Order: sequence, then C-alpha cells, then structure tokens
Amino acid sequence: MPIEVLSHVRVIENYAFIAPLMFIGVHVLRPFLFIPVLLLCIVGGVMFGLLAGTVYSVVGLMISSVLFYQIIRFLPVIEKRCRKLEEKLLGKQLSLNTPQLMLLRLLPFIHFHLLSFCIYKKSVSFTSYLRTTFFTVLPVASFYTVLGTTVQEMSIYYAIPLVILVLVLAYVMRRKQAVIKWHTFFQQKAV
Repeated sequence: MPIEVLSHVRVIENYAFIAPLMFIGVHVLRPFLFIPVLLLCIVGGVMFGLLAGTVYSVVGLMISSVLFYQIIRFLPVIEKRCRKLEEKLLGKQLSLNTPQLMLLRLLPFIHFHLLSFCIYKKSVSFTSYLRTTFFTVLPVASFYTVLGTTVQEMSIYYAIPLVILVLVLAYVMRRKQAVIKWHTFFQQKAV
C-alpha cells in the first residue's frame, strides 16, 4: 500500500475514536451552546447509525443530567430560578410522573433541563434521579436517532400527527388528582 493510503487509514482510525468522544462532549456542552437535544440526537443517527448514535446520545445526556444535578445541589440560586420557571410554565400544583416525563422529553419545545428539574424534585436520592433520568432519556435518544437515520424520508405529513399523538398521550397519562386548600374547602361565613 502506498504511504498516502496508510496515512488516510490512520486519520480515519483516529477520528473513529475521537468522534464519539467529541459528540458526547458536545452533548455535555449543549446547554451552554443552546443546541436542541433532538438536533444532536438526529446528528448522532446520521453520523454513527442507530445503535452507536443512541448509545452516544444516552451517555452524553446522562452526563449532562448528572452535571445539572450537581449544579442544582450546590447552587441554591439556580434551584430557585428553576423552581420559578417551573411554576411559571407548569404551575405550582403539577407533579409529573415518569411516563409523562418520557413523553414530554420527546417534544422539541419542552426544555430538557426543566424536565430534569422535575425529576430532581421528585427524586429521593441520586440513584433514583439517575434511574428516572435514564428511563426518560432512552426514548428521546432512540426516537430522534432513528429519525436521524431516516431523515431524508420523513415528511411533515408524518411529523405533525406524531407531535399531536405525543401531546394527547401526555395529557391522558397525567396524574389525576386535585389539591384543594383547607381554607378554600371550609370557607367561613362572615358574621
């Protein structure tokens, strides 16, 4: 083999090792670069294929979520801001369950770390946070990586009904309970 061909083979071998690390690194830096999760997962599907793209996206999203957990724990100011944002967007009384979080993560217009904050609030320990995060990250990474592998064939006529289906499922799977304050239920009559 000529030296030029061997040189190109070595470059490709080096990138085969570095490219996944760079991709995972971009997932970790994604919140600071304002890159949507779905875009990175689609790119992962295009670059690495279905299985490898899904694995790299899950690893990157899990690392990003662990960093978010640590930041929230050690910076109460950030937790307070997340709480205000959650109350503003989702309401004070809303408590999302894991299937709802899975479905909401699939929607491109729901902020990834807002849902991570919802998981943080309902988790009793770091391991429960990791478990719930993994179960909510796996569908989004899988779905959008598959979308990336078939991106040329996807039409808007399929995308719109799919988003509507996910919204309907999120509504149907909501927690069905009402919270009534004591003083609202037992209103005192003016004498």
